Amino acid sequence: MRRCDLMILVLIVLVSCTILGSVFEACAANNHKTGQANLIASKTHRYESKQGFERDPKDIVNTLKDNDVAQFQTLLDGLSRSFGLDKILKGKGPFTLLAPTDRAFKQIPADDLSVLFANPKKLKEVLSYHAIEQELSAADLLKLKTVKTMEGHDLTFSQYSGDLYADKALVRVTDIRCSNGVIHVLDGVVMPPLSQ
Repeated sequence: MRRCDLMILVLIVLVSCTILGSVFEACAANNHKTGQANLIASKTHRYESKQGFERDPKDIVNTLKDNDVAQFQTLLDGLSRSFGLDKILKGKGPFTLLAPTDRAFKQIPADDLSVLFANPKKLKEVLSYHAIEQELSAADLLKLKTVKTMEGHDLTFSQYSGDLYADKALVRVTDIRCSNGVIHVLDGVVMPPLSQ
């Protein structure tokens, strides 16, 4: 191979590497932007009722049934199966409920969820771990950091990158006002240290 041909080949390789590097940088920047968009989409946000659609507050259970935030059918079913926990949360209160959505319950393997729902005692323990016998806003929860639940164990609250977490579950929506307390919406089901 002549020296001139070798120099041309080296030049072609260098130009190709530069072009490929630019392509990879553009892809990485695009992925970074997409990641940021996903992070922004997953941020905790405070509930705001839609203008013109404001309603009189209802109790916690009826707010779960009739809301514009998410579906809570699995939670409602669980509350009614767990020795009248639904009736308690319809009472005077005040209460704070950390409400897992239907999507949150789908993160639990179907067999495990069936076993849990077949055992009203354990179900009540799990769902009582999501309820607090006082009305606490998201700001209150962050100030307190740990709060005793109706189940009896403490639930820990923390903030990371502006998002609020209950134990390790992201709180998606905060401060949904009810006539007997407040609801905060979870994207996961938090589990108490269950007795063996």
